[in-house]
Amino acid sequence: MAKTVLIVEDEEAVRELEKFILEQVGYEVMEARDGLEGLTKAEFRRPDLILLDLMMPDVSGGRMFDEMKRHPATAGIPIVVVTGKPDAHQIFDDQIGPDNVIMKPFEAETLLSRIEAHIGAPL
Repeated sequence: MAKTVLIVEDEEAVRELEKFILEQVGYEVMEARDGLEGLTKAEFRRPDLILLDLMMPDVSGGRMFDEMKRHPATAGIPIVVVTGKPDAHQIFDDQIGPDNVIMKPFEAETLLSRIEAHIGAPL
């Protein structure tokens, strides 16, 4: 069974790019347009990994991150932050490690290597 990645990203173009890259190598992809939808999907389906944007309307990626870490059902899901926020490393280095923050724009190889470091190859 393919490994599942939940993309939580409000920018449709970025979400579609991430989805395309992941599906090309065999990951199953779920999508969420904001942190609230992301939380709901993470709790319901429990993906193998989450790609999380920080700056989103309504429930931000930072708030979603905090909420996930508080709930036993989602606390263990690996998170890779994909963001254009320049100070994201300072905010998240202590919580998820410096290698788990990817700056936009990103290379497909970087995205895939970070995911594979957590959950391995897609199949």
